Amino acid sequence: MVIVVVISDDPTMKPVVRLVVKAAACHANVLLVGESGVGKTYLARQIHEGSTSCPGDFRVLFCAPGAATEMSTDKLMGTLLSLEHEGGTIYLKNIDVLSGIGQRKLLGYLDARERRMKAGCLSSRGFARLIFSSGRDLRTEAAAGRYMRQLYLRASVITIAVPPLRQREADIVSLARHFVSLYSDQESKGLKGLSDDAEFMLTRVSWEGNIHELKNTMNRAVVFAEDGQVLSAGHLEGMLQQAG
Repeated sequence: MVIVVVISDDPTMKPVVRLVVKAAACHANVLLVGESGVGKTYLARQIHEGSTSCPGDFRVLFCAPGAATEMSTDKLMGTLLSLEHEGGTIYLKNIDVLSGIGQRKLLGYLDARERRMKAGCLSSRGFARLIFSSGRDLRTEAAAGRYMRQLYLRASVITIAVPPLRQREADIVSLARHFVSLYSDQESKGLKGLSDDAEFMLTRVSWEGNIHELKNTMNRAVVFAEDGQVLSAGHLEGMLQQAG
């Protein structure tokens, strides 16, 4: 049985959670798409931790921006090659920023990896699964000729589009409550949660930084709160002004 833990009460996240469960139950390449801070890394880790077919560690690799040198791209491909025999999951972040050279080299690596699998050099339980992330819709980018179509197709056997926090009103509240509880325990504050007006105010914020911004705001609010208080809209307003 596949078990994943996703803190969400918003209907827009139900199809996301279903796909995360599907991804955890297989070995196919997964592409997570969404703005920075929406929780792509968290979901990638949940796919890994919920998987029974990919035992091993969860490793995160970052793609360098488009101006990266061929040498740095070769280093990334070498790291992928050295890690693939260790099992577990390799999470390759931000493949949308790869230069043309980087895209070609990653496609070449995936082609060679597929040949090694067909030749029996990599067993189904003896190689790392791959999860990719992108801040842009690569299907649109590929259709416009700005991204290699073949690389997009190889990376996106399962595509999971994660909506921004501003489109997940119920999640704003559920995550805010979670962070208040988390940081209240961490700071030994014994806070009594959020008032109704505080929760309503939070849903009116655009959260351009998504979950990262909400998390930092609630952390700051807890730090400056008095022990045992209920966080009000007035208290949070100051925290949001500090966040700009």
